[in-house]
Amino acid sequence: MQHERKLVSTSRAARDLDVHPSTLWRWQQAGRITPAWTTPGGQARWDLEELHRQLGIHRGGDHVPEEATKPERSPVVAGIVTSDRGVLIGRRHDGKPPWTFIAGEIEPGESPADAAVREVKEETGLLVRAAEREIGRRVHPKTGRTMVYLACYPTGKRDVFVGDEDELAEVKWASLAEAEQLLPGLFEPVLEHLRRELT
Repeated sequence: MQHERKLVSTSRAARDLDVHPSTLWRWQQAGRITPAWTTPGGQARWDLEELHRQLGIHRGGDHVPEEATKPERSPVVAGIVTSDRGVLIGRRHDGKPPWTFIAGEIEPGESPADAAVREVKEETGLLVRAAEREIGRRVHPKTGRTMVYLACYPTGKRDVFVGDEDELAEVKWASLAEAEQLLPGLFEPVLEHLRRELT
């Protein structure tokens, strides 16, 4: 039974190995390591002793594999923008995924909050303020990218438009029910935030 052992999150396991969380995701995708358990939401949970054994690492002995030291791509911030109209989402041209929150890579030297404000303005024309406290963060189970989720709130008008026509086909405000339908498998902390904000 998975709960009889002490299982840790991907972030905690990565800290133990002194690697980036997305490195664990890459190794998992390659079949090199297997989590001890996967939550219903798709998040891996790790038994540290078993993880060390899978990687052939002995305490005080071998080092972490060399590919773990490769530079990682910058995290992606997702602005979870809510208002009296709902939550702001966009439909992607490439359909991967079909619908998404407004998100983009954090540029060097940029804070997650600044990146969220910039991305929302560039992609939808909406001016927002971002909360400094994160809703949550994870290694995305499909892309392997580190995702930072921030609550954002409009500072003026609520009208939106497609600002990045190469990436987005449509942007709109969605109700909680519509967001759950269009973005299946929502990250649990984000879903809890939306339930608080939109109900």
